[in-house]
Amino acid sequence: MKQSFARSCIILALILSLISFVLSLIVYHLPNWKYIQLRPTFTPIILSDNNPMDPLIRGEVDKYVDTLYHRGETHSFGLLIRCISGDKCGKNYLPSFEETNYGLCHNINHHRQCIFSSGLLATSENNYDNKCTCQQPFYVKIIHKLLIILIILEFLFIFVNILRLCRRYCTKHCLNDIQLRLISLLSSLFSLLFLIIIIVQYNSNRLTEPLEFFESMRRHYSRIQIYTFSKDLEIIIQQFENALDFRIGASYVSIMIILFLTFISFLTSITVEIKILTTKSSLLTLNEEEEKKNDSIQNHENHITLPTERFIPSERFEPSERFEPMEHFLPPKRFVPSDEIRFKRQTKV
Repeated sequence: MKQSFARSCIILALILSLISFVLSLIVYHLPNWKYIQLRPTFTPIILSDNNPMDPLIRGEVDKYVDTLYHRGETHSFGLLIRCISGDKCGKNYLPSFEETNYGLCHNINHHRQCIFSSGLLATSENNYDNKCTCQQPFYVKIIHKLLIILIILEFLFIFVNILRLCRRYCTKHCLNDIQLRLISLLSSLFSLLFLIIIIVQYNSNRLTEPLEFFESMRRHYSRIQIYTFSKDLEIIIQQFENALDFRIGASYVSIMIILFLTFISFLTSITVEIKILTTKSSLLTLNEEEEKKNDSIQNHENHITLPTERFIPSERFEPSERFEPMEHFLPPKRFVPSDEIRFKRQTKV
């Protein structure tokens, strides 16, 4: 694989992860996860004369509609903020109390104060004996923590891939590309897992905030075995579910985009490898190339055929005269057979 293509893939993964990181920060702060509106034409169905609704339950329904959820009014929900028609915003908190304190803490005013007043929150932090407190919904706590971890993992993914691109400047004390790819792989997989959990938690708790007031009443009357009230509340809850218009917000759409971008950046960064040539390895490769070049030249010379004609001088020269002026230009000496060697005639003694 070409290194230019590998670097381009990692740069693309960095761009996508940066977009995901920015979107995660936006999702964390904005109250645009969902929009809920009570239809203007909503009226609680009164039961028949044979099975009338208890006045206590009917009174709580009227207070709830008149005080907290007005007909035609849009409520937007986020992890930290909750707004009504975009004008008045508070905190996304619900009443929290022990079952023994139900009569003291469960009322529509306490429910509204948890959203728009910080007094109960301050007293609950400073005084542990306080009976009525306010807390985030349980699913919001899960999404809130997972989103913080997701932001940290996205930052880690960006940092690791920057190291992969700049690793040639740090060859002694830095991790190799395989180790960096492993860290990037784990961070991406956990990010995808947390995103899926966030989406599942969100879809499973779409109507938690508007229905929690009546759900807590139903649980209470079921525990004390007043089943008439609990059955009436089940009917009321079903009517509200049918009368509430639900719309997804920009934050939820951003979570889906983050999931898609994280998956693409995961594929583009994990499937490529960055190779770095050190100084020693580059010198070794150069020496090997020179040796291969010399071997090829030597093999080529060995295949060249030598001339077979003999060199016979036309005149006799003295050794000093014959070889001194041409000692730099003569070809290499050839092997001469013994039968061609001429010896001078020797006289017998």
